[in-house]
Amino acid sequence: MLWPDGISFNSDGYMYVSAAQVHLCAPFKGGTDKTSKPFYIFRSKAKAPGIIGR
Repeated sequence: MLWPDGISFNSDGYMYVSAAQVHLCAPFKGGTDKTSKPFYIFRSKAKAPGIIGR
């Protein structure tokens, strides 16, 4: 995962994590955007209950 961000739980019992690649954006790379597609959202079964929407 590159710069995991935006962790969220859903009523389906899964945790979702976006991989934002923020460290590769232009402000951190001398003005050149080094991000690459595809951008990912990872889904994993949570081992403990989470707060839905958070």
